[in-house]
Amino acid sequence: MALGTIGILSMFSVTCKSTDNNFWKSTFTSNNVNLFGDELSYNLIFVTLGIIDIWVGEMIKRVFVFCGEFRFINSRYDGRISFVVQQSFCTKSNIPFLTLPILVAMLTYMNLHGDGMLLVWMILQTKWNCIIIVTISMIAHLLRLTDPTRSEMSRVMEEQKLNVGHGLAWSYYFGYLRLIIPGLQSRMDSWKKGIDTTRKSVVVPKLYILIPKSCYCPPSITAADPQLKVAGVTPSFVANRAGNQRREYKNTVYCFEADKTDYYCLVEYATPILSLYEMSNSEEAGLSSFDRLQQMRTFVATLQEIINSNPETKDNCSLLVYDDKKFGDGEQSITMLIKDRIEKDLSDKAVTKTF
Repeated sequence: MALGTIGILSMFSVTCKSTDNNFWKSTFTSNNVNLFGDELSYNLIFVTLGIIDIWVGEMIKRVFVFCGEFRFINSRYDGRISFVVQQSFCTKSNIPFLTLPILVAMLTYMNLHGDGMLLVWMILQTKWNCIIIVTISMIAHLLRLTDPTRSEMSRVMEEQKLNVGHGLAWSYYFGYLRLIIPGLQSRMDSWKKGIDTTRKSVVVPKLYILIPKSCYCPPSITAADPQLKVAGVTPSFVANRAGNQRREYKNTVYCFEADKTDYYCLVEYATPILSLYEMSNSEEAGLSSFDRLQQMRTFVATLQEIINSNPETKDNCSLLVYDDKKFGDGEQSITMLIKDRIEKDLSDKAVTKTF
């Protein structure tokens, strides 16, 4: 931002008036009182200058924000520059635009009662005014004077549903992963006793969680990829949860063949992202497709951080994020995605045990 400010100041120094001192001396003399018109016009000049300076300063700040966000156009915005512009310049509140008719009314009054509007334009062209605008905008940004308060952040997060993905990630961990991961290897060890031992096979006691970018999770993974076949179900265990007595938990084991080897592992979709998909298709929830994508990324980032912070979950489950729109053409498939991750886990020794 500092480099950008220096560039803007240099540009203003060249393009703006170089005779500022003479301008101020000639303007604010008794011989030019008629420029201001009446007393109200004189006061409106400074009010108008203040509003215009605030608008210009805010636009400069948003240009810096746009430049910063443009670096993440592929990772955050799927390569769409319209999304970057929307997030950098648009606002959901119409209150800032209410100043425009007020500004027009003041300029009209000054034009009818003297040459106040001409004077405002002349002042705006002075380089000192431009320097003040940029400097105040830079200082306010660096000192974080424009940052919202905690109450404002809470209101914005509630109105724009910015904390949905974060909450879903923690709920998914405490309500599901933290329950099934302990004892996962022993349950897979018990299940593998029934597999065909005459064929070369690899049993990976790890949970692979599928996260499609569209957030749509079909009821059956085999319907999304016929190469995956249901091989069985792990032994169940029970737990008492929130009034549900002896609630039963179990996982589905899937099998696929690659390089004359049968691979067995636990695969399932992250069920909370299906809620995001359903929210984006519900008028009551008010979640747009862009908001859904952002919340999915928040969910993934939060959940990955939670998983990595716990050695037990870190070694026993992996998140597989993929663009499901590119799947189904034969070149990419869920099976290939899982196989590549298994091979990577085996080479990185990220799998604690294989049978």
